Amino acid sequence: MTHDEFVAYIRERYATLFDPTNSDEVWRYLITVGPGWCPLFTDFCEQMEGVLHHHDETGRWYIRQVKEKFGELRIYVRPAPYERPDVDGFMEWVDDIDPPEPTHVEDMLGIIKQHITGRAAHVCEDCGEPGELRVLDGWYSTCCDRHFEEWKARKASRKS
Repeated sequence: MTHDEFVAYIRERYATLFDPTNSDEVWRYLITVGPGWCPLFTDFCEQMEGVLHHHDETGRWYIRQVKEKFGELRIYVRPAPYERPDVDGFMEWVDDIDPPEPTHVEDMLGIIKQHITGRAAHVCEDCGEPGELRVLDGWYSTCCDRHFEEWKARKASRKS
C-alpha cells in the first residue's frame, strides 16, 4: 500500500477521529510516517475509536498530526472545538490545545499513545522489522540494521 493509499484508508475508515473541516492540503501533511509505523498508527486509531465510543465522546477529540521527530513516533491529539461562556457569559467557540478540565478519556488516550509510541521505539519506520534508535551526523531514525546500513551508504555517497 502506498502512503497516499494508507492516508485515504485512514481518512475513510477513521473519519470520526479527524476534524471534518480538514482540507486536502491539511491531509497531505497530517500523516507523515514511514510504512513500518503505519500498522502501529492504525492500532492507535482502533483503540482511540473504541475509547471514544465507549465513553460517548466520539467527535470530541481529533488527531491533529502524526509524524516522526528525532526518531520517535509523535501523535498529537486535541479536543475538538467546544463551546464555553466568555468573560461576559456569552457562549463562544474555542479551539484550545487543552480541554477545560482533564478528563478520564484524556488520560486513557495518553496511555494508549504512550504504549504505541513505546512500541514504535523498537520498530523500523521503513519496514516494520525490529529496529532501534540510531543517530548519524546529528540525524535520528528508528530503523533496522539493513535500513541503517542503507542510510549510512546514502550519506557516504553524498559526501564523495
